[in-house]
Parts: sequence; C-alpha cells; structure tokens
Amino acid sequence: MNREHEMIEGMDTPVPPPKPPWYKRIGLGGAVTALLAILKWKSILSFLQGIFFLLKFSKFGVATLSMLATIGVYAWFYGIWWAVGFVLLIAVHEYGHMFAARQQNIQVTTPIFIPFLGALIGIKEPPKDAATESIIAYGGPLFGFLATAFVHTVAYVFQSPLLFSLAFTGYFLTLFNLIPASPLDGGRIAGAVSPYIWFLGIPLIGILIWFSFSPILFLVLLGAVHRAWEFWKHRNDDYYNTNPGFRFKIGIAYLLLMLLSGMLTYEAHLTAQALRPR
Repeated sequence: MNREHEMIEGMDTPVPPPKPPWYKRIGLGGAVTALLAILKWKSILSFLQGIFFLLKFSKFGVATLSMLATIGVYAWFYGIWWAVGFVLLIAVHEYGHMFAARQQNIQVTTPIFIPFLGALIGIKEPPKDAATESIIAYGGPLFGFLATAFVHTVAYVFQSPLLFSLAFTGYFLTLFNLIPASPLDGGRIAGAVSPYIWFLGIPLIGILIWFSFSPILFLVLLGAVHRAWEFWKHRNDDYYNTNPGFRFKIGIAYLLLMLLSGMLTYEAHLTAQALRPR
C-alpha cells in the first residue's frame, strides 16, 4: 500500500517546465553588457568602420549592412516585423539629422546601426555655434516623431497591437532623446537656450538609472557629465552666444515636441495594453 501511495504521488507531481534557451535567459541587459565588455564604447564606431573597410563596402553598403544586421538581432528577440519597423524608425530619426545638417551646409556620413545602441552619424566639420548644433539635433527627434505619428495613425486604421507597440516605442525614444542633457539630442537643443539646463537633465538620467539600471544609461550619464564639465570650463565662450529670438523659437519648439511626445507615449501605451490578448 505504501509503495502504491508513493507511485500515485509521483504521478501527480507536476513536471517542472523546461528552462528557456541560454540566449533568452541572459535578457537584453546581459546582451548589452556582454557587448560593452567586448568593445569599449568609444571605439565601437571605429571598430565597425574598420571591419567594413576591410570588406570593401561602399558607404551605402555600410549603412545597409549594419541596418540588416541590427534587424536580425532585434528579430531574434522580438520578431521580424517589430524589428523591421523599429529599425526603420531609427533610420528616419538619423536621416532627420542628416537633412538638418545638410540644410546648414554641414557634411555628414551615412548612419551606422548598432544593436541596442541605436545608430550613429559622423559630422565631418563641427557646427559653428550652439544654434547650428541645436538645429541639427532637432531634426532627428522631429523626423522620428513624424514617422511615429504616421505609424500611430495606421495602427488606428487597422487596430494593430503591433503597430501600437511600435508607436509607443517610437514616441518613448523621442521623449528619451529629448532629455536636456548632452550628448542626447535634447541636451544639444537645450544648449542653444542655455547650457545650464543640462544641470537639470543630468539628475534626471541619474533617477532613470536608479529605477532601471542600464549600461547604456550609465554611458549617457558619463557623456553628459563630461560635456557639462567642458561647458563649465568654457562657459564664457562665444559658441553659446545665441540670438534671443532664435533662443525663444527653439525653446518653444523643443517644449512642444517634448509635450506631444509625452502625451502620445502614454496614449499609445494605453491603447496597446487594451488591445493585448487577455
């Protein structure tokens, strides 16, 4: 009887679920940490450029190859269609920077996409003043916001949870980029209003790190502190002497874009949650 009872108990014991594959257990944070451990953050761009040069790719080929590679990485975690949409939103953001730079007669390189870090473009000549830098910086979030608004509109037409998720992500990235701390776009925009605003943005990044530690946020914080320190040493430089009229216009445009991004981030999040299968 005792042995039968033990056998019945053994049959009733639920089988533990199989562990997920190792690449899913490490999560995004682990993937980013591993990447940063292999490549120093300041040398990522030069490393990729060297590899592409050795492979003799054209400039267009570098952008295309890095974009496809980034789509492949994101598809591994989130699925192909989300990955394609997300990388396209990043591309529109970067081409917004390129368009604004060329309007200021400043030559830039084509973007290079880096998984979990976004994309980078190189400026072949530094902006002449903070006003020019702010225009170039504003082009990215503006184009990204408009592209996300298009996705958001299409999401309403088709009632697509995927598109609402992309819209939320696009708005959130625009909002994050508008944090007034250089080297983020918001910091470069705020620099034309007053670089002292950076000393409000830096603690905000610290708060984000406190609630959600990320190696990327930590790198942004280090870059913001360095840029603020450089400004403080050269705070009387003519680079930051901006026309009051332009300062007012770029400040209003900056606040308006931040306000809209914040409101629509919240709205897209609520709608995506409502459409999510129960």
